[in-house]
Amino acid sequence: MIWNYRVTHRPKSAPLEGFQIREVYYDERGRVKFYTQNPSTPFGDINEELYEDFCAMMKAFDEEPLNLDHQDYLMKLVEKYK
Repeated sequence: MIWNYRVTHRPKSAPLEGFQIREVYYDERGRVKFYTQNPSTPFGDINEELYEDFCAMMKAFDEEPLNLDHQDYLMKLVEKYK
C-alpha cells in the first residue's frame, strides 16, 4: 500500500467544509483505500525531518484536491460490490 499527502475538501458536508491536507492511502490499483480522519500537520524529531515532511506536504498541491464527499461515495460502492 502506498500513501501521500493530498489537499482534500468537503464541499457539501458541514462543519468540515474547506481545504485541508491529509494522508491518503491507495490500493495496488492506485484507488483511494482510506484517508486520515484529521488533517495532518508537519512533524519531525529534528529540524531537517520537519522540513522534509513539510516539503512532502507541499507536493500535495501538485495534484487536484480530493473531494472527500465523492470519495466516501466511491469507497462505499467498492465495499458494497466486493
